[in-house]
Amino acid sequence: MQSAASLTITNPGIKSGRPGLIGIVLALAVLFQWPVCPAAQEVAAPWRIEATRWEEAERIFHGDPRWQGGDGATAIDLGGGRVLWLFGDSFIDPSASGSRSLSMLARNSIAIQTGYDPSTADMKFYWKTNGSKPAAFFAAKGDSWYWPASGIMLGRHLIVFLMEIQATKKNALGFETRGWKAVWIDNPQDDPDRWRLTYLISPQRQGLLVGSGNPIVVDGFLQVFAADETDRAVYLVRWPVSRARTGTLTAPQWWMGGKAGWAAGKDNRARPERIFAEGQMEFTVEYLPSEKRYLQIQTLSVMNPCLAWATAHATTGPWSEKKCFFTPAEQGRPDIVIYAGKSHPMLKGSDMVFTYVANTTKEDKLLNDMSIYFPVMLKGRIVRDGSTP
Repeated sequence: MQSAASLTITNPGIKSGRPGLIGIVLALAVLFQWPVCPAAQEVAAPWRIEATRWEEAERIFHGDPRWQGGDGATAIDLGGGRVLWLFGDSFIDPSASGSRSLSMLARNSIAIQTGYDPSTADMKFYWKTNGSKPAAFFAAKGDSWYWPASGIMLGRHLIVFLMEIQATKKNALGFETRGWKAVWIDNPQDDPDRWRLTYLISPQRQGLLVGSGNPIVVDGFLQVFAADETDRAVYLVRWPVSRARTGTLTAPQWWMGGKAGWAAGKDNRARPERIFAEGQMEFTVEYLPSEKRYLQIQTLSVMNPCLAWATAHATTGPWSEKKCFFTPAEQGRPDIVIYAGKSHPMLKGSDMVFTYVANTTKEDKLLNDMSIYFPVMLKGRIVRDGSTP
């Protein structure tokens, strides 16, 4: 992802004329601090989560001297031991010098992890090229670009949800959200260089960014979380799996609340019912069969970017109050912004695996501090009340 001040990076190695990485992070900080009213909540689960840094696994993000960092870090299980990683703004150094200051900025990139244990797996990064320059793997038209949000395998096909961003002179940030887009890939088993990408009709609704949280299949429907870009409230939309697996995302059904249930139609004036407040643009939800609950992971807030969790017996809620379970070592450091807290249930080597990203509001630090702007990986587990940590 990225951020906000009206800053344009003019380092010769980085494309100028677009809002810089620093600017976009600050924008998200502004966009997602609005107060919200409390929603109905369920009783918290009778356990807690413990997590520690997993530096051995982080080496997987440092194996290609051309890929010098990216954020977002969403993982999708492609099956057969292959995991797709989606990254937002990515520093690419074609000369493989290992220098971020000599890199160019691609709006997104991907990687394929081979092997489910990140501490022993291999990783290969991919991006497109425009002439001799690195370019986004998912390319938009005109002055727009995409930041990857989430995705899911449906049978042998892959759907990836993207946030569409465009440049603008309407605000000091230099960019604004344009909506969401989904791309359908009918041959994800092949090498990404040979993927066939089809950009789907993606119905927009009232500024809700579909794909903010990872998709889940529930009772024959593809359910996808959608965050409101103005107040961080999270909503839920679904499609029959039979339609989604053919690349058809028209006629979405939105969760309208307990009495109305799921509703489809062309009237976009009716507001869906939020399923929880104080979400983020990037988070994850997974089902824990042993607990018969859904688990949601996110960074709590800009002011307190701990990794936090909440649970619910149904995706529609009610969701429990969010609780912190890990305080990043970078928290409280001057000029550091922490975001994109996520869980990756397909990964092995630990009971639970999480990531987050540490970024900075200082251009020189971003270009020279190689301890930031790579995903930070954690290993964790559930600890029940009364048990020994």
